[in-house]
Amino acid sequence: MHEAKRSTGAPPPVDKTDWLKTAAIIFVSAGHFGFFFVDDDRWWSVFGRFAAPPFFFLVGYAQSRTVPLYWIWIGIILTLLESWNAEWTWVAPNILLSFVLIRIARPYVQQGLEEYGWAAFALLVCGFVAVQPIAARLVDYGAEGWLWAFFGLCQRRFADNKSPATGSIEAQDPPLPAHATNVNWGLMRLAACIAAAVVFVGQEQKEYLFPPLHLAVFIVGLSILCVSLWVFERGPSRIQPAEPIAGALRFIGRRTFEIYAIQLAGSELLVKLVPDLAP
Repeated sequence: MHEAKRSTGAPPPVDKTDWLKTAAIIFVSAGHFGFFFVDDDRWWSVFGRFAAPPFFFLVGYAQSRTVPLYWIWIGIILTLLESWNAEWTWVAPNILLSFVLIRIARPYVQQGLEEYGWAAFALLVCGFVAVQPIAARLVDYGAEGWLWAFFGLCQRRFADNKSPATGSIEAQDPPLPAHATNVNWGLMRLAACIAAAVVFVGQEQKEYLFPPLHLAVFIVGLSILCVSLWVFERGPSRIQPAEPIAGALRFIGRRTFEIYAIQLAGSELLVKLVPDLAP
């Protein structure tokens, strides 16, 4: 009985999501450090660009339909802090509020894809591209982020069809309607990945005007990230590090948005209260 108690109290294995979120948080920190505290932040910006795609991808990948209230109030606070630092001018609402919109819209997008297949896919991708100039001013990352979430949704449906058992962590989707289209999720996830990457590179280059070397590194790094997301399936990682590292990975994986919010809010307050720290 003593051994049984010890075994049931063993810490859970590190999930693949924990690795992905940890990498994203590192990229977030690099981007924010360069933006807030470095004069020439082009290299910091290059690596900071790798942070948003995994976050949007995972929001699209998740089947949960619950919108955590703290996403909303933390997103509003972070938006106000950014506007405060910009002399109260308009800034795009924080990325957490984009996640709220994606989580609300995801079930309807999935239903459209299952019922109308490639017609719905083409309509959605073209719509995302068409509204990007407007969406970029209304929400953080605009339609770029929506495309990464769209890729995540297609990836999840591919994984579910490949292995019907999705586990007990998240609720199962409702059964498909009788007239649902037989969608090739494998090809759809590839097309969604390519569309998200192409639009992301074009928009980020338009905003940051990276020199040729920086742009080349950005494209190569994003290609590696795309392959990592394309093969991603939620579940225990094959690599299980020693417990101190595993504990840190699990903590980051479960407190990702809180870490992001503290880091961003701290940077905003530092440069506001101590202006000499800003470049």
